[in-house]
Amino acid sequence: MLEGKFCFFSHANKKTGSPPDWFINPFTHKRHQNPSVYWSHKEALDNSIGDIKIIWEMSRMDWALTLSRAYMISGKKIYLDSLNHWMNDWIKNNSPQTGPNWICGQETAIRLIHIMLSAHLLSPKKISSALIDFIYAHCKRIRCTHHYAKAQQNNHATSEAAGLFIGGACLQAYSNDTEKKIMGIRWQKKGRIWLEKAVQQLIASDGSFAQHSLNYHRVLISTLNMVEYFRIVFEQKKFSNGFYQKVSSAVLWMYQMVDPASGQGPNLGANDGARLYVLSETSYLDYRPDIQLAACLFLNKRVYQDGPWNEFFAWSGINPDQYPLDSMHRTSCVMADGGYVTFSYDYLNQHKTWAMIRCPTKRFRPHHADALHFDFWLNGSNILCDTGSYSYDENETLRPYFVSSSAHNTVAFDRHDQMPVLSRFLFGKWLKTDIIKPLIDHSDHHMVWCGAYSDYKGCRHQRQISTDGHTWQIIDDLNGFKQQAIIRWHLKDYPWKLEGNCLKSDEIVLHIKAKVNFNARLTQGLKSLYYMKKEIIPVLEICVTESPAKIYCQISVI
Repeated sequence: MLEGKFCFFSHANKKTGSPPDWFINPFTHKRHQNPSVYWSHKEALDNSIGDIKIIWEMSRMDWALTLSRAYMISGKKIYLDSLNHWMNDWIKNNSPQTGPNWICGQETAIRLIHIMLSAHLLSPKKISSALIDFIYAHCKRIRCTHHYAKAQQNNHATSEAAGLFIGGACLQAYSNDTEKKIMGIRWQKKGRIWLEKAVQQLIASDGSFAQHSLNYHRVLISTLNMVEYFRIVFEQKKFSNGFYQKVSSAVLWMYQMVDPASGQGPNLGANDGARLYVLSETSYLDYRPDIQLAACLFLNKRVYQDGPWNEFFAWSGINPDQYPLDSMHRTSCVMADGGYVTFSYDYLNQHKTWAMIRCPTKRFRPHHADALHFDFWLNGSNILCDTGSYSYDENETLRPYFVSSSAHNTVAFDRHDQMPVLSRFLFGKWLKTDIIKPLIDHSDHHMVWCGAYSDYKGCRHQRQISTDGHTWQIIDDLNGFKQQAIIRWHLKDYPWKLEGNCLKSDEIVLHIKAKVNFNARLTQGLKSLYYMKKEIIPVLEICVTESPAKIYCQISVI
């Protein structure tokens, strides 16, 4: 970092300078042409540079945590000097309310919280006048566009409310300026009200979040972790009981979705590479640090054994031993409000298999055309996977592929998607899954679930999942299509062999049967685990041309 390189989206190292040029896109090498116009002016958003998220990434200031920790570990003043130099340079080149880095209220809130966390690590209960001015300017910007944030019905609302609450509480506690202190009190109260409302509106009773995305769910949890942490630091009163009930359910939802052995989870929905308020050396793909901290703050217990995911406690001064260890067993369940089913199974203590099925409702806006997608995991490894989203850039030609039905483990009818695309982030004619059989756990440990949907062109897909933990059977009933229906299984990048109607690896065998003629072939597709990074993976395609059709896929663990 001190050599002028920065890691974008947890994978791409790019030259940025030290301090960075805050207005250059190092992927395209194009620079913003109007960095000093007022943030709401149309010229503040310069489309010629490419994806604006790349400009924003450096100004989220997560590098402040890296430099703070490096200084605290080594004692070398160069890290502290660099932190101050970068901060001063950013402030000099990004005057309050001007330029691209002030366009987005959520980005403003993220930057504010990163700097406050860094300052708290370095000097607990000591805030400089310059930092007070920085916090004041950021709270003022966040307050401007509350109605826009609320209208998004996503983590804009929670992030911006969190920034206003945390920033306001800091001004209330440490500002010597009467006007700033009074405004801090007002903003803290506003942020609290917004948070209470957003949590009630955007988190369903089963813990599902308005954004159908595991990574955006992490953004929600990491943000609420900061809210509760700084509430305690600034000795603010607690939120309502209803607030804590909803947040606790959201924490348990993410715990249910994450594999405890690897810390990873389904590559579900939109993913913009966000990873916030990081104080550990764990991988971007590891969700355990956020879950462990949230479990302590909101459930009053630890859910994982000690490991690198506990590093936040060492930095923050929280003693994890005050929270009893409760290694909860993940269970099979239906999260009907959000539209998810999970199967969790430990087969004779030999294999740990689990699966997730996406069964949409019409409560929250869909991100991907992924109805009845099936995600399969074995011993911590994602065998049948989702493909992610790759990039939000409106000029990116691959974006339609990643959001389509063809990029998920479901069926694609007649070369059309499950829902018509209206714009870059919006589908029309939202699907709703009909539950044919609820999740049933029989006395012989055999589980069954079945759901179905009909799309806007009259095509119908019914999928039944049954398992005893060792053998999984997926039965797909397809009808209403005119030309063809293709079921796709996106596979772990591993040597696979397709011999007749049998797909084999060293871990599983997948047998295919049908009562109509079908064609099975092993081809290739794309997967994106990191924003702006893609890889080629094997894909099994099963095509039928006769409607109706019933296809049986049986997965056996070797």
